[in-house]
Amino acid sequence: MKYFFDYKLADKYGYGMAVYIAAETSDLQRAIDLTNARRLRAGRRLIEDARIEDVVSAMRNTGLLQAKTDEGGTNVSGATR
Repeated sequence: MKYFFDYKLADKYGYGMAVYIAAETSDLQRAIDLTNARRLRAGRRLIEDARIEDVVSAMRNTGLLQAKTDEGGTNVSGATR
């Protein structure tokens, strides 16, 4: 999950949502890796790796994430990097 965490997401959506997005992206990548292993054994074309943008888009489409954020973002922790 650490691989997918992005401080830009934390600045835009808040730390908690950035962690959630990273976890969802990590789960998606794990599923893609398992699918690719099966496809490789079958001699089929591999599918692309997970992208954070795909997860954010899916979350917006399902209403889990608002389409637009406030200009200042939603990071209320006040923590700095």
